[in-house]
Amino acid sequence: GCRSVSQVPVAEGKSVQQTVELLARRLEALGADKQGTFGVDCETYHTAAALGTQGQTGKLMYVMHNSEYPLSCFALFENGPCLVADANFDTLMVKLKGFFQNAKANKIESRGTRYQYCDFLVKLGTVTMGPSARGISVEV
Repeated sequence: GCRSVSQVPVAEGKSVQQTVELLARRLEALGADKQGTFGVDCETYHTAAALGTQGQTGKLMYVMHNSEYPLSCFALFENGPCLVADANFDTLMVKLKGFFQNAKANKIESRGTRYQYCDFLVKLGTVTMGPSARGISVEV
């Protein structure tokens, strides 16, 4: 099916959480039913300095997890392929720390509620980076 993910602006004078609650109330007023929760996270890795040639910046790799696919892990290489692996891929990344280093401050997450509206699945989430809310995501 076709999917769309959009960033939703925070309502004027409201916090991220207040805006998410407002959108949730609107969905429920339309007749959408709660169908549980979801979570997506993304960690950024960069190639270790020893591997890059002098004067070149390292390549990035993004490792993602999605609660809709609990047994899988996704890795997207900068300007390269996407890899789908089993959930143990994280263990492999620890063993590859000489090649890829985790940029710990760059972990981003989107967590929230799944709604069913007619034949649409709508995911309304709060996007966080570290302890602070950075935005709102809506996936239809």
